[in-house]
Amino acid sequence: MSRRSIVILLGALMACGGSNVGSIGPLKADIPVRDTTKVAKQVGKNGKQSPPTSSASKPSPFPAVAKKALANGLGVEVVESHALPLVHVRVLVGAGMSYGGPGLATITAEMLKDGGTASLSAPQLAERVESLGASLSVDTDFDRTVISLAVIKSHLADALGLLAQVVGSPRFDDHELGNLKARMSDEAQEHARSSGQWAATRLLFRELYPTTSPYATYDATASEISKVNRSAITEFHRKFFVPKNMNVVLAGDVDSASATAMVDKYFGKLAGGDVPKVEFPAPAPVAKRRVVLAARPGSTQSDVFVASVAPERRSTDWPDLRVANQILGGGVASRLFMDVREQRSLAYSTRSSILELGHGPQALMAYAGTETKKTGLAVQGILDNYDKIVSQPIDDAEVASATRYLSDIFAVRMETIGAVADLVVAQTALGLPDGYWDAYRSEVRSVDNARSVAAAKKLFRSDKVLVIVSGDAEVLAPKLAHFGEVVVVDPQQDFKTIKTLPADPAASLE
Repeated sequence: MSRRSIVILLGALMACGGSNVGSIGPLKADIPVRDTTKVAKQVGKNGKQSPPTSSASKPSPFPAVAKKALANGLGVEVVESHALPLVHVRVLVGAGMSYGGPGLATITAEMLKDGGTASLSAPQLAERVESLGASLSVDTDFDRTVISLAVIKSHLADALGLLAQVVGSPRFDDHELGNLKARMSDEAQEHARSSGQWAATRLLFRELYPTTSPYATYDATASEISKVNRSAITEFHRKFFVPKNMNVVLAGDVDSASATAMVDKYFGKLAGGDVPKVEFPAPAPVAKRRVVLAARPGSTQSDVFVASVAPERRSTDWPDLRVANQILGGGVASRLFMDVREQRSLAYSTRSSILELGHGPQALMAYAGTETKKTGLAVQGILDNYDKIVSQPIDDAEVASATRYLSDIFAVRMETIGAVADLVVAQTALGLPDGYWDAYRSEVRSVDNARSVAAAKKLFRSDKVLVIVSGDAEVLAPKLAHFGEVVVVDPQQDFKTIKTLPADPAASLE
């Protein structure tokens, strides 16, 4: 997942919980289709028609993952699938987008692809990749950098040799670096001018996490990009792109022994120090509700986040938390969608998500995309649903629908061998144990009403949230004071505070 994709994925990326596992089984699982033509209609406690009783999913365990560590500390993970003469390769590096400072990891990663290697110029590298019938991609998210390509089996050795050069001996060409920074700076300035979601997302992480946390900085502003130079990139690469901080994942038409030997041939010569230490100070729980507003003068639309923190990804009650979140805002059958969007027409898009991070508490956020004139009411709609899910009974049918979806959608994610490779990467990056995905799906299926209610009470507190809004500040600030103190910032001036309005509970939302 790239930095450009995260805003789009914030609401939907946790559709099945976020990582993976090793076991034995097929690469693709069929979701059973049940004949419901003879099933009588059932009515739930809330008066809604209940969905038909689901049949048991066919077994679809996660495929086996063979693991080995090379002498230099580099990890190798292999998934065998001989359906097609194709191999997907992923090089995972524990280097998140703001490790070492804003923009540094992302620029370093992009330069691996755009800057050439010690023996190949950027055009020569692109030509070599193309000659393999492949496409090289580099993506950086909160906790990882991933270099990816797929090749036919006969080109695997050449591909691994090339990837070892890309990762181990990048050129960091000054001319290409200047071009890259210019492009990224233009994009950042455009985001600050015109992207409400980008501005709101940047604020969300800045306000939710301590300033010393790598998670406090989402993406990079133009001023932050300007501070990154070749020296900083070279030092970052020296520290983070070391074998002990890297894994090579291969999935496809290979056997584990020969694949591991091939990786050892090309990556076994890489050297470096220990895994660099990165501090992840925990965010303080939100003590009281407050509002931060990114000013977008004249905007007719607003982007709204209601945010707080959730337990860490490796929490034992993670399946319960996922089910509770799914009920609140995980899809078109969720409460936010049915109430805020469908019944009250307060937003054209609603959802809630738990963004999975590798270290410490997670970011929990409910989102609404709405019109300026409906912004205050949309915020209230989200808060109303926070209150209702902890004060009113959760229908058994809601729990059944959520658990069925979260369990079965995972099988869809295993539909391609490339997706399986990505799931192996995610498992490693999040520090989840072998066998996790099989256990996760089973545990999700076992979540009942009582467990989902308990999880909802842990997650949703309408009085202890951050309300993050991007929109027309002149119109919105007085209304949003209804929810708490409002701090107005300017995205085009590195989010400098413009003004602060005191809380005004009597302020009208209309």
